[in-house]
Amino acid sequence: MASIDGLISGLDTTSIISSLMTLERKSGAYLSTGKSTSQSMVSTLQSLNSTMSSLADVARSFLTDSITKTSAWSTTTSGSTQPGLASVVSDGTAAPGSATFTVTSVATAGAAVSRGTVPSLSTAVTSAPVVLGKGLGAIGATALLPGTTLSAGGHTVRVTQGSSGATLSGVPLGSTVTIDAASAQLVVDTGSGPTTINLAAGTYTPSQLAAEVTRAAGGALRATIGADGSLALATTREGSAASLRVDTANAALGLSDTATTATGTDAVVAVDGVSTTLTDLSAGSSVTLPGSGTDQVVLSLAGGLRAGSATVADLGLAAGSTLGQVAAAVGTSAVGASASTVQVSAGAYRLQLTSASTGADSDLMLSAGAFGASGLGDLVELQAGTDTVLHVGTGPGAYDVRSSTASVTGLMSGVTITALKADPSTPVTTTVTGDTAAVADRMAALVAAANQALTFISSRSGYDADTKRSGALLGNSMTQLVTRRITDAAVGGQGTAPSAYGVSVGRDGQIAFDRTAFLAAYAKDPAAVRSTLTTMASTVADVATQASDPLDGYLTKQIGTEQDRVRDYTQQITAFEARMTMRESTLKRQYAALETALGTLKSQSDWLTAQLKTLPSTSSSG
Repeated sequence: MASIDGLISGLDTTSIISSLMTLERKSGAYLSTGKSTSQSMVSTLQSLNSTMSSLADVARSFLTDSITKTSAWSTTTSGSTQPGLASVVSDGTAAPGSATFTVTSVATAGAAVSRGTVPSLSTAVTSAPVVLGKGLGAIGATALLPGTTLSAGGHTVRVTQGSSGATLSGVPLGSTVTIDAASAQLVVDTGSGPTTINLAAGTYTPSQLAAEVTRAAGGALRATIGADGSLALATTREGSAASLRVDTANAALGLSDTATTATGTDAVVAVDGVSTTLTDLSAGSSVTLPGSGTDQVVLSLAGGLRAGSATVADLGLAAGSTLGQVAAAVGTSAVGASASTVQVSAGAYRLQLTSASTGADSDLMLSAGAFGASGLGDLVELQAGTDTVLHVGTGPGAYDVRSSTASVTGLMSGVTITALKADPSTPVTTTVTGDTAAVADRMAALVAAANQALTFISSRSGYDADTKRSGALLGNSMTQLVTRRITDAAVGGQGTAPSAYGVSVGRDGQIAFDRTAFLAAYAKDPAAVRSTLTTMASTVADVATQASDPLDGYLTKQIGTEQDRVRDYTQQITAFEARMTMRESTLKRQYAALETALGTLKSQSDWLTAQLKTLPSTSSSG
């Protein structure tokens, strides 16, 4: 296409077209202005939405959480009179209070060591399947016996019902009991006919009397003193096969019921969910507990079985495995233990096992005879797994609180006590007190968050006479409502005036917090302060949540509306620019055609001029 810069016409067609397009584009300027305004509004509303969301979070902290049942009002501090023996930490559910106790023991991990040694790590030691168990001692086992067969992986032995012996109790005893010739014989029937137990004459306290009955029974009975001060007799044989009846009344011992025959309680134990009921248990007896398929666990018992669980696993070692291989297999088993080979002297190595957890149920044992005649021998306890025990009180009602770890959570609600060192002779007192300073800090944070929202709205709701520009929120009824509701909450209503407790609204519309007044009021009447300011916080939380809720908040919805407008303006601007491009192209073609037409006319004019000059000239005389 020929140039359109007026070579023929002498016109500046480029400038003419540019001026024409500038005039035409002015008709679409409102689109860019509208898009910019909506973009600015989106940015403003997003910032306000974030501010309101933060305000909602702070305000809700003063409301009781439905799950944790705590709030900012629950803030407490805790302390220990003996931080070297026990430390204490409280959470939001802790109530003010105190507890005094002694640290009887701190939880330890069970450990065992081989009785004998072998000359090297490469010495073959296994002669039978090697099964490792943890926690078996705590449920009442003394040994894991040959005959135990298990598939690969860990297996659970769970005693869901502990056994007990047949038990009888008498009437409460006095502070002392005198045993003379007439009362020195206790005649009982444990199922095989009357048996006479001969007591030593003397004067006993109830606990001393229980010890004497246990001694004289020769292992057939255990005697204890009940909570009511009565003498209680129980057979050492446990399960429903055990029975007990007082054959001859003994008034000195408080035993006069000769008609009742008591029976023991069976044990219910399951291996991987396969349940077995055991009706006859006694010290030294063995039991076979079937599991799934061919799995079974064979145990030797210390007496009865106690509720709890243990873990057992076959280490998967073939006969002739070395000491080093045994140690490696222990470390990778599902039981949760580590093993080390200890060189105790030149050419002498022991196997030492340590539980990965602490507590009375962390004892370890290997199946008896697993090491045959290798010289390593069976395992013997190196360190008993123990619980942390806090002993509370010194009188007849004293009791223990136990935990399998160093941390104890059951003594005070919402409080974790960590035992650091055992010292049964030194009392430790832990205290929990309300932390009013922390509550004041949280209330100050709520006021600050509310003021931030109010300031944000105010700063964008004015008109600048110098620049002739109005704020993005000027005249916005939604934000005006938010401002009014927040300040109304701080003003309060009849009988609920936050100003009485340090929260007030100033002439500038800002909320003020008087920390001194708050603390004084809280110390005088914490219930009134909590009730009034919780009502205020609840209202503020509602206002802020209704504005900023991610789904239904009206700020959230307004942001979406403005974003839709931005997208619509963008589409309209794109279409307008397409029309302007087409119009400019049309003008360029028109002016190009004009120049072409003018060029043709000029050529014709030049040709006619040349032809006229060739015509003969004529003259005339007057």
